[in-house]
Amino acid sequence: MQLKIKYNDEILTYESDKDTVTIGRSKDNDFVVPYDDFSRKHCQVTFKGEYAFIMDMGSKNGVTIDGKKIPPNVQLPIYASSRIFLANLFEFTLPDGTFIKEDLLGEIILEEPIKRGR
Repeated sequence: MQLKIKYNDEILTYESDKDTVTIGRSKDNDFVVPYDDFSRKHCQVTFKGEYAFIMDMGSKNGVTIDGKKIPPNVQLPIYASSRIFLANLFEFTLPDGTFIKEDLLGEIILEEPIKRGR
């Protein structure tokens, strides 16, 4: 699995086959991000079966999904059309980028959480 964090033109990449990956500034994390906007333990991404979930670990600058800040310590599914930002500035993507399913009219459909390996 490849996770990416994008800030302006810079892209940080982390590869792992772990089911749970922690992201943050501290060297104790799996994916260490060297920006002060990130908390030491910022968030966690978990794969359960084929589905992906994200959880804010009580970070100062938060995690947003589709422009809405998520509550801390609650695992939420990542949908195919989800736009995820960490610390309000850093776009986060799962393997192969963000997947969007659209119907014939171009409306985004939230059918199911994103699956591993898609």
